Amino acid sequence: MKKIAIITCAVALLFTASLKAQTDTVPVTPETPVTTKPGSSDKWNNHDPAKYQLQPMPSPLTTAQIFPAAGSYSVTNKEGVASNLILTLDETNKGIVWIDGLPEGRVKAYLRKSPGTYKIPEQKLGEEKDAKTVPEGVLIYDKDANSVNVCIGCKYNAEDAASVFLPEPVTTEPVVEETVKNKKATAKTKAAKAKEVKVQPVFYSGSKTIAEAQSTSETMQPVVEQR
Repeated sequence: MKKIAIITCAVALLFTASLKAQTDTVPVTPETPVTTKPGSSDKWNNHDPAKYQLQPMPSPLTTAQIFPAAGSYSVTNKEGVASNLILTLDETNKGIVWIDGLPEGRVKAYLRKSPGTYKIPEQKLGEEKDAKTVPEGVLIYDKDANSVNVCIGCKYNAEDAASVFLPEPVTTEPVVEETVKNKKATAKTKAAKAKEVKVQPVFYSGSKTIAEAQSTSETMQPVVEQR
């Protein structure tokens, strides 16, 4: 038994000595910290403060920027008659503009397309039964040219409101051979047109002279579409 114990101790000593020899052969070097520059390819250490700096908030839009049509205009009609037109935003609904200075009277218009396309609905100028009625019309403010075009007596075209201000194309009617049937149809058409009250459109155009100053802190009212 003593012999076996001696042999076992000898083997253990030899095994311990061999492990120590292997450990001593491995060179030990001090660890050096890994440093990377901002903006490097290292995905764990590439924060660039200048790149991710917060930008200042933009200034809030003013009422004049949102509704630029408001202001004073010097306009003329096709006959050259000059008028001073004033467009004022409604106090309770900024989607409504009041037009003062037209020979037809004070009328209102509804914003249909921002920033300056308005529909002038047919309206009475008063509560009396015999009050004057202003026909439907169109008002368009051109922000780039700083000008306004108004038509009283034009139907509002939702798809192309500015088309009423384009020159009418010259068309030639085809020659139709007069027959008894054609004569009867023509007579009926003329009778129907005689019953209609045709409104002659009146056009006004001019440039803005005074821009309405608005406060930047003014609270905007919701635009309610009127029909």
